[in-house]
Amino acid sequence: MRAKLLTLFMILTTTLFSFTANAQDKNAVGAVGPIKLSGLMFGDLFYNANAINHANKDLNGFQFRRVYITTDYTINDQFSTRFRMESAISSGSNIGIFVKDAWLKWKNVFKGSDLIVGMSPTPAFDASEGAWGYRSLEKTIMDYFKIVSSRDIGIDLKGKFDDDGTVKYWLKIGDGSGNKPETDKYKRYYAQLQFNPSSNLLITVYGDYNTMPQVLDVFDGQMKDNSAFVAAGFINYKQGKDFGLGVESFIKSQQNNFRIGNAALQNQSGFGISVWAHAMLSDKVGIVGRYDSFDPNTNSSITNDRQGLIIAALDFKAAPKVSVMPGVEIHTVEGASDSDVTPRVTFFWKF
Repeated sequence: MRAKLLTLFMILTTTLFSFTANAQDKNAVGAVGPIKLSGLMFGDLFYNANAINHANKDLNGFQFRRVYITTDYTINDQFSTRFRMESAISSGSNIGIFVKDAWLKWKNVFKGSDLIVGMSPTPAFDASEGAWGYRSLEKTIMDYFKIVSSRDIGIDLKGKFDDDGTVKYWLKIGDGSGNKPETDKYKRYYAQLQFNPSSNLLITVYGDYNTMPQVLDVFDGQMKDNSAFVAAGFINYKQGKDFGLGVESFIKSQQNNFRIGNAALQNQSGFGISVWAHAMLSDKVGIVGRYDSFDPNTNSSITNDRQGLIIAALDFKAAPKVSVMPGVEIHTVEGASDSDVTPRVTFFWKF
């Protein structure tokens, strides 16, 4: 099966390359452009110097963590579309291929606003991931700890409140199932406000409400709500491409999601914060550092569940779209006897 999927992926990639030379829909109405093909790849030469799971200690090798092939097409003045395939390491450590994006955009459905339908990014960390700029090193905090999926199938409305785009909004209704097909009646509702008071400063305020099936509380035999709410804030300061400093924080509250002993279910609250900085030391060399802290349950009776993440790396820009990044990633778990310590050299390129 994997061989067939990889063959299909290569055939699709080759076919898309052949279209880009002179691809144009002669029957479309409006300003039609050729298919734009782009992509990126990143992976690591890694060594597990230490591991929480001792069986993973000394594991080493080369891995691809992401491969994107993206096609963008302008249908006419009002409509454009994107189709993106991703190849990534799955939970079973196999290389899987799946659809990452498949959406249609209706530009200026009303003044200053676009409507998007299909599988598309969620508002949760799209802005912060762009400001972080080092997805090749690691996901941003809400993605890393699986607080919100990076994609959802649904309908989006995105726009700006003024001509300069100082204040923007993003609303979305999605299945809440990520890239997977819908299997129930429950939906996830997203909202984000983005503020750009200056070219150097970016601020976002985010929230979502994820409706979930009720759960049975065995303590009293009652069916109880299990829906979850996430709120997040992000602020980033930058000086062009020379320096960036970002802080992202979130809280997650889920109804009736844990119990202490034989008591009734209680609401669970989690908290996370991420701080990063990156700077160019010269035209070719940059430095990157980041620290995350995540407590999935802030109740004082729950211990040994806090996690931390430390990232440090150098960024050698071999070319404008090629980076070689030696560094280390450290993942800690409260109460564990060891930490995950992984020195690695990350390779990133895009086209």
